[in-house]
Amino acid sequence: MIDFTNLGTEPALAINYPKIDAFFENELKQHRIRISDNLFLSVLELPAPKGASGVSLADSSNTLVIVPGRAETEHKYAELLYALKDKGLRILVCFVRGQGQSSMVLYDSNKCHVERFMHYRQDLENILNYMDVGPNFKLMGFSLGGLISLEFCFNTSYPFKPQAFVGVAPFLGITYPFPPKLLYPALKVLCNIRSFALAYTPHGKEYVRVPFEENFHSHSELRYNLYHDYYAQHPQLALAGPTFKFVKCCLQAQLRLQKIKCRFNFPSLFLGAGADMVVSTKATREFCQLHQDDPVPPRFELIPHAYHDILNEADRYRNPALEKALNFLFNGATDLSTLDLTGVSDESKEDDEAKAEPSQNA
Repeated sequence: MIDFTNLGTEPALAINYPKIDAFFENELKQHRIRISDNLFLSVLELPAPKGASGVSLADSSNTLVIVPGRAETEHKYAELLYALKDKGLRILVCFVRGQGQSSMVLYDSNKCHVERFMHYRQDLENILNYMDVGPNFKLMGFSLGGLISLEFCFNTSYPFKPQAFVGVAPFLGITYPFPPKLLYPALKVLCNIRSFALAYTPHGKEYVRVPFEENFHSHSELRYNLYHDYYAQHPQLALAGPTFKFVKCCLQAQLRLQKIKCRFNFPSLFLGAGADMVVSTKATREFCQLHQDDPVPPRFELIPHAYHDILNEADRYRNPALEKALNFLFNGATDLSTLDLTGVSDESKEDDEAKAEPSQNA
């Protein structure tokens, strides 16, 4: 059993931030994998201690693969990896094209764009192959990374699939102005016009720092400000908003998951943020309900009142959720009662989701 009870706190972060920053710069490995002349993929690695088991191509049972969300940086994961540095794990934070320090898709723009969603899956496959990830690895995907992870789980040709999976606020839907089944065909046609495909969506724009009081990503003022302070210091890493083609590709992937006969035969846990205004928690709940007759039905857990960025949230949301996720992945914990829901009734949980549903574009 691995002890995951100490995953960092806001007071500790305030005190230890210089140490965490130095740890990021000096002790983590930052890989830049060349796929082609125009494509390099970024991987942040927390190496396992010498002699650790479960971190090789023969057996990766103590290897955690994390697929981040849209517009994240490698540095965001420094606090989590610092907290996990003595757990005997190998951890890989994998950035697909256009994300983190991986190559931008549009050479002359930092818009969030992709030509085909399958490219994200291929990027993850290439990373796992390069980093010698073998059987029994654990997979965790946040937001866009959750959708990419599911695309990988059910459509990959990679010889090894995850032993267990956790989706944290996965991007399985947002509240579109029209039903996805109507919106996707329209976008499919309109995206044949290149200028439209490359245009920002109505909510898309260049990166602008939103004041903490107006944000809907995190209740932690400290973590929110540190995250955006890093962008201020490294403006080249600030990814802009999504294009119509990006949204069309994500819609296609979401609809494909509903159509294909994917069946969960491995343990999976989905964590939904109760006050998510970026992706649809309702869509995640419904996805899990669709698979309740699978050989290993996915589990769904709501984190009441949490905003979308669970990994960067206030301690009262972040830490129980992370503890639950890591125990599920590495300790085989199926008792999910560790998430403190004290004082939160089922009625108030549903009310959380209802309030969050008028979501804004991812």
